[in-house]
Amino acid sequence: MKNELIKYKHYLLILGALLVTSFVFEPLWQSVLDLQKQTQLKQARADKVSSLVSVEEQIEKQAGLMSIRTLKLQPYLFPASSEAEFKLLAQGKIESVLSDASCRPDRIGWLSRTKVDDSLIRWTLEARYRGNASCALKATRGFESMTPVVKIASYSYGGSEVSGKKNNSMVILVNLVMWQNAQQVDL
Repeated sequence: MKNELIKYKHYLLILGALLVTSFVFEPLWQSVLDLQKQTQLKQARADKVSSLVSVEEQIEKQAGLMSIRTLKLQPYLFPASSEAEFKLLAQGKIESVLSDASCRPDRIGWLSRTKVDDSLIRWTLEARYRGNASCALKATRGFESMTPVVKIASYSYGGSEVSGKKNNSMVILVNLVMWQNAQQVDL
């Protein structure tokens, strides 16, 4: 038997080498490859996190600028309040402009309410009033110089006679747009 072992010794060495290779070296090599892959994935994840952190800083900076701009915009917007309070305040300001311009209001009505975003509401009001050319001019100037801002979206002037007389009575129809804060902003 010893002779046979010596005779097949090189076969036994090859078998031993194959066993060591398949049960020791192959799992070690696979483990090394898996560790390299995990390292690459962790590096990619770390790169993504660092890029997100840099983007987060930019977003925070933009949010700060937006809050500053929001604070600067506050004097031009009607304050946050209930719908009834807003309508009463805005209609009172429109009527004040019309009375200062010596105009006679016929009708003031609300046309639409549109939510622009979470913090801003756009209102459209229609005002119909009577007066002469001086009234029309003073009212238009009054609307344009109001604070909070009121924008004239459309207008229509009409009358029975067009002449140079100061007493010509006109019917004036104006659509006004105004904006309201939807949320209370701490100053």
